[in-house]
Amino acid sequence: MVSEYSKSGVDLNKLRSYHSFISSYLSSSNLPIKIGHYAGAVKLGDKYIVMHVDGVGTKTLLALKTGIIEPTGVDCVAMNVNDIACVGAKPIALVDYLALEKPMDDVVEKVVRGLKHGAEESQAIIVGGETAIMPGVITGYDLSCSVVGVADKLKTGQDVKPGDVILGLASNGIHSNGYSLVRKLIDEGKIRLEKWADELLKPTKIYSNSVLSVLDKIKAAAHITGGSFTKLRRITNYRISIRLPDPPEVFKVIENSGVSHEEMHKVFNMGVGMVLFVSKENVEEIIKILEGKEKVMELGKVEEGEGIKITTYKGQVLNL
Repeated sequence: MVSEYSKSGVDLNKLRSYHSFISSYLSSSNLPIKIGHYAGAVKLGDKYIVMHVDGVGTKTLLALKTGIIEPTGVDCVAMNVNDIACVGAKPIALVDYLALEKPMDDVVEKVVRGLKHGAEESQAIIVGGETAIMPGVITGYDLSCSVVGVADKLKTGQDVKPGDVILGLASNGIHSNGYSLVRKLIDEGKIRLEKWADELLKPTKIYSNSVLSVLDKIKAAAHITGGSFTKLRRITNYRISIRLPDPPEVFKVIENSGVSHEEMHKVFNMGVGMVLFVSKENVEEIIKILEGKEKVMELGKVEEGEGIKITTYKGQVLNL
């Protein structure tokens, strides 16, 4: 059966094949992190310099349609600083890339405001970037960032083992993934944009400060973005078994618009924006440290075997 996401123009299987080709073609035995993880790194003295690049995707088209543009600047920062925090790096500096279909004064002003807000929240500095006007290449605007961070020790998930507990940090919405599908449902009249615009344009939550505050007490972290919970395969080959709580209403609205229950868990974060892998003895302390900053949920555990087993809020069991 063809997925709704594929019908919207995004083929996740094809995208994974591209990722696999790029990783195998460019990988080097000298790299401390294999290409395809949440970020890349090089060793410099006794530190690791960590880099990543990511963008906002087609959420920008919905931002233009609604006029709610500033949050996409925050999205751009969040998608990058959250990812490098997953490998143990503190964000230091960012550069942005803003490409416009035509001169758009309002877009530039609001995007820059969002970028500044996201950088301040994540304690990173924007040191430059590129702005281009590219008619015929860009529709609307495209926005991405590159981040550089530093780590004393890398967190790659290699010491995750059966018995470890899996904690989830709540999301504040659908963040920055799945918007080609959301826009398709809006265009088909299945989601009322005027009712859900503010919810759909909420900026991606910045988790980097929270993750770094418990870095010495966790074994690994996973940012739940494109591909949703299939991203957990980056962390460990052991079996991951989780039970998800009741998600925010926006996810139910999307599902009730014609997306299968299984596909929802392959595309959207379903209310969980970051996953932490921790030793059982550290669970209570981590929850205490994050209290007041994050809604922390105990989702499940790492088990012997392979695969990702999700028990959804409907009680259905999905094997991803």
